[in-house]
Amino acid sequence: MFFHIADQPQENYPCHWQLGSFSVSTDSGWQLEQVGLAQVLYKGYVDRTSIDTLLLDIVLQTAPQILGNFCALVLVNNTLTIQSDRYRSFPIYIGDHGINNLIATDCTAWTDSMITVHSDLAVTENKFDVIGSTDLSVSTVDQIDELLINKIQRFLLHNQRPLRVFLSGGVDTLLLYSYVHRLGAEYELVWNLHTDLDEFYLANSSDIKKYWGYRQIHHWQTPCVLASGTPGDEFMLRSPTTANQYLLAHGTSISQQLQHHPDCLHREYFSQYTDLFLNQRAGTTAELCNTVVNDWQHWHLGHTLTWTPFRDLELFKLFLALPYDQALGQIMNSAVSRELIERNVPGLTRVLSDQKNSGNAMKNLRDLLKSQC
Repeated sequence: MFFHIADQPQENYPCHWQLGSFSVSTDSGWQLEQVGLAQVLYKGYVDRTSIDTLLLDIVLQTAPQILGNFCALVLVNNTLTIQSDRYRSFPIYIGDHGINNLIATDCTAWTDSMITVHSDLAVTENKFDVIGSTDLSVSTVDQIDELLINKIQRFLLHNQRPLRVFLSGGVDTLLLYSYVHRLGAEYELVWNLHTDLDEFYLANSSDIKKYWGYRQIHHWQTPCVLASGTPGDEFMLRSPTTANQYLLAHGTSISQQLQHHPDCLHREYFSQYTDLFLNQRAGTTAELCNTVVNDWQHWHLGHTLTWTPFRDLELFKLFLALPYDQALGQIMNSAVSRELIERNVPGLTRVLSDQKNSGNAMKNLRDLLKSQC
């Protein structure tokens, strides 16, 4: 879901669209529709229904409200508005010669910005409240489960593309897999590392891989959906940055807790961030929300849509509002995520890695592979 808005086509993009005076260059997989007086060039998905049934709603958004993972470039009266889902999954870089989401410039539009591009490529940036209320009531694991069931099931009910699931050995891909399995969806469990090299990837592989999420992603040139666990660390209270700020607000830290939990799942992972922890201060709920919502990881590549149901700030708020002991267990040991996996598929946590992102992280998946044979 990459684009470049300029006054002439960009040779490193395979698809070129003329919207009014704008030359828009994109990767594959975008569609162009006329919606009333607007032209809408779009890509991605919404949670609750097929995106093409909501194009008018997207055009009329004065602030992003629709949940999903999409971008829509809306042309009206020779101005181009970059519309997105509420928690926009991609950056917007504003430069002297165009606006894009591949190559960084000196000016970044954060997730609380709506961008309108004028015919001379000047930009109007309108701010909106992406975070919402931070007055949180105590939450429960049941509430987290309910949010995820509803969110995941809505997408599964309308999705028409083949759904592919790859397990990394980590907790987030396994959690999403457990809901897909529990809800009885059709899916393919992928046991290979698959990257089709299309024209956009070949032209931009180095720039694409500057985003860590695209150093380890599957890509097929035929239309499909890839279930992604990102950004589970960030939106389920396990990111080193925000998890430590949360603990500092409770009078402790990850470094201190590692002494009390020497065998926790995240020991080796968190041990890489000791310098970061030394320089942090406690974070407010609003600050933590602002950090995670501006952490862009997976949008879409070519004809492979990356399904990211964990990118939801209301989910993050539920984790922040858990009783402290449960939140601590989640930070150090993915305790809540593990409980949800076991609710969905009893016994499935046996295939989790012994340590997050360390060693032979996929070795415990062997039991699952054998059962597929």
